[in-house]
Amino acid sequence: MGNDIFADYIRNLKQNNSSASPALSYAVDREPVKTDGGGETLHVLREISQKLSDMQAFQAPPAGGSADLAVKGGMVVLPGNGIFKADVFIKDGRILSLGQGEGIRAAKTVDASGKYVCPGLIDPHVHLGLFAPMETDMASETKAAVMGGITTTGVFFGGAASHFSTFPEIEEQAGRCSYTDIIPHLVIGNEEQMRELPDYARYFGVTSFKVYMNGIPGMIPSVDDGFILDVMEQMKRTGRQCILCCHTENTHIVSRALRDAKEKYGEAADVKDWMESHPAMAEEEAAVRISYLAEKSRVPVYLVHIGTREGIEKLRQIKPFNKYVHIETTSPYLSVTSEQFDGPLYKMEPPLRNAEDKNALWEALDDGVIDTIGTDNVCENRKEKQPDRSIWDVVPGYSVVETHLASVLTEGAVNRGISIETLITHMTRRPAETFGVYPQKGTLLPGSDADLVVIDMNETREVHARDLHSRSDFSIFEGRRLTGWPVMTVKGGSIVMENGMLVADAPSGHMVKR
Repeated sequence: MGNDIFADYIRNLKQNNSSASPALSYAVDREPVKTDGGGETLHVLREISQKLSDMQAFQAPPAGGSADLAVKGGMVVLPGNGIFKADVFIKDGRILSLGQGEGIRAAKTVDASGKYVCPGLIDPHVHLGLFAPMETDMASETKAAVMGGITTTGVFFGGAASHFSTFPEIEEQAGRCSYTDIIPHLVIGNEEQMRELPDYARYFGVTSFKVYMNGIPGMIPSVDDGFILDVMEQMKRTGRQCILCCHTENTHIVSRALRDAKEKYGEAADVKDWMESHPAMAEEEAAVRISYLAEKSRVPVYLVHIGTREGIEKLRQIKPFNKYVHIETTSPYLSVTSEQFDGPLYKMEPPLRNAEDKNALWEALDDGVIDTIGTDNVCENRKEKQPDRSIWDVVPGYSVVETHLASVLTEGAVNRGISIETLITHMTRRPAETFGVYPQKGTLLPGSDADLVVIDMNETREVHARDLHSRSDFSIFEGRRLTGWPVMTVKGGSIVMENGMLVADAPSGHMVKR
């Protein structure tokens, strides 16, 4: 889109939209508060808890009495509301109470002194079953996720068949195999799926869908703007608050660039040359276009894995005047650059970018332009990735759920001085709000699911694939030292990971219906 046309678009947005942010049905109307504890802490906690209880469908359990689990002495991160020294009491899979030394007896007590106690992470962007059976990937990647502090995963389910023929089995598999709860996103890639979309919401409780403006040849079809508008219309017919996830690249620009890159580099091309096949302008143009379609259709969109400086700068101009746009980047884009590329194992689609892009993403994250941090996790082992083939034929993807939290804390908090609360908010509350599961998830306020992670910011580990829990046998962080690791993960009130050991008796995940 030319600069003059884009400038006209921004002017029209300013004139037609008086407010940038849509009302969040569970948002707490309070400025962030930070305190070292004492009476002010308790007053703030009680005030926030009461506001939340007044707004949510379920009532918070009364304080006092007994608890199943107490996590004591840690710095509790309440995304959007501050960091407090407080104890967390859990009963029957829910947060019972927050306080300081209250008279609640707990069957088990955990000492979190000197550590951060945060809501369980929500990774909004995971792929399963692409290169292995769904059950195999689900068990592998959700286990790795809870080892990394993730308790809820947003998983994209695709394929050409009607989701009525596939999703019931996947839901059953989640109950048997998943260590995390799963927010399902259904890919809409053909007319049959598009027509059935309202019934997916009705019968499956799914309100998030996905289209690929640029697909992957042989695997995922690209769709045009007319199809996207039809999908948006079907979403409105559900009568629910739906959101459309979008792979945001111009497919024609990518096809042209891929042709030119192959001619330029031939079979000797490496992973850095792969970058040229997905130029920044492909993301930039598609980001402007999908934002326009969302604003005209009045349908929220979620732009996945935004990774370029050009793309995020255009979105920085659009977002203040377009309340329908939500933006995701990924932990690899925030942590790895082209200067660190080391062969075909780093191939991803869209590609990893350079330091200039990474810096622009961090600035946008700290400014609030970016809403969420996902992983775009695609599990492959070396045999499946086939790194000995031409870079044009190597399969894109890597497993990063277990290193997600530590990589963001290392680059964001340790290297750049961004607050823990800001980073955790983008990995908990923001995805929960975006996908309609807040305050059930994404917070530690009374009544919410008892999903939490205890983080030790003094723990540094050198990453080796052999120590991770994915079925993948390589890591893009191999040999790197990352700081800020989870030492305990609690899901649904039960400890599932403790001191680097999986202690869950069995998977306990389920599909989260909305």
